[in-house]
Amino acid sequence: MLRVVFPTNQKMSYLSVLESNFEESEYLTVLDLNGQNISDVQIIKNPHPNSAFEIVNECKQERFGVLILPENEELPLSELKKSGVSVFLTDSKKTVLDTYSDFINDKLHKLS
Repeated sequence: MLRVVFPTNQKMSYLSVLESNFEESEYLTVLDLNGQNISDVQIIKNPHPNSAFEIVNECKQERFGVLILPENEELPLSELKKSGVSVFLTDSKKTVLDTYSDFINDKLHKLS
């Protein structure tokens, strides 16, 4: 199972629009995937707003595998990578579902 995380400010499941960055998001919309199929959608309160470095611990605890963001931000990429988390960027604010579609179709930019 792969857990993909999207920062959002809405509680509209996969119809929520991505927030501009992790620190400004009120919620995290999490898609649990089996292959390319969505097996579960969770909306959790962002436990660490205004603290990009705390996302590393959150990813470890919640077993997040992928973070998807609409903008580049100051994330501790080397620490995320060590934790097995990949970060992808999209060039516009779309819904979680539209962005997920771009993700599975390899249309997102992966940060290294």
